[in-house]
Amino acid sequence: MGSRNGRYVIGLSLCALILGGCDSAQQEAQPAPVQVSVMTLTPQTLNVSEDLPGRVAALRTAEIRPQVSGIVQLRLFEQGADVEDGAALFQIDAAPFKAEVQTAAAALKRAQAVLARARVQAERLQPLVSAEAVSQQVYDDAASQREQAAAEVAQAEAVLARKRLDLRFATVSAPIAGRVDQAQVSEGALVSTTDTTPMATVQQIDQVYVDVRESATSLERWRHALGSQLAPGADGVPVQVLDSSGKAYGLSGKILFSGISVDASTGNVLLRV
Repeated sequence: MGSRNGRYVIGLSLCALILGGCDSAQQEAQPAPVQVSVMTLTPQTLNVSEDLPGRVAALRTAEIRPQVSGIVQLRLFEQGADVEDGAALFQIDAAPFKAEVQTAAAALKRAQAVLARARVQAERLQPLVSAEAVSQQVYDDAASQREQAAAEVAQAEAVLARKRLDLRFATVSAPIAGRVDQAQVSEGALVSTTDTTPMATVQQIDQVYVDVRESATSLERWRHALGSQLAPGADGVPVQVLDSSGKAYGLSGKILFSGISVDASTGNVLLRV
């Protein structure tokens, strides 16, 4: 009896040791906790930018062309200089136009004299018609001559105004303020209103356009991303101007509009900044 109880104690002790070993093995087999990083996300605005090549264009360009034909006597500007609106650029020989003005003025005086005589004649015949001293036909003829003389005076005034305008056009002026290019004609050259080559070119460059070519596919993506900023009448998409090396000029602009025609050879559309 005593030996049996001793075997029970030994058996229980072995079981306890075995169970204790199992618990230790399970504890050693559990992996260590994984270290993870936690980041809190906040919404922010993403500025989309793209570098595109562009070509600078003057805000306004005026080709200087003669409005009368004649010999150029003087060039009145320095090539490459800045000129004001209305500044004289060329002087065409004005002698023929002065003579035409004098001729037209003389024709006007002659027409005015004929009108004065016709008016006096009509005024003299009017009381005689009332007194039946002359026929109505005679008075009607005098009144018709008076009206014809008045028309000739109006025509002579128009001719004189045109001749004076031609005399003024003998001085070729700049229609806009800007920088004048090189002269295409020199003193002594004969210029005509039908010439295809301008006498010079004036460009307004205090403000300029930058014309950019962008693919139609990219432009459509821009329209979806920018929405109302590309709509007509909007403030426009801001643009920064860079030089050929990619450095900023310090100048900024905005997209005014995009073209509606796609270049068939390149698939590009014009964007004007």
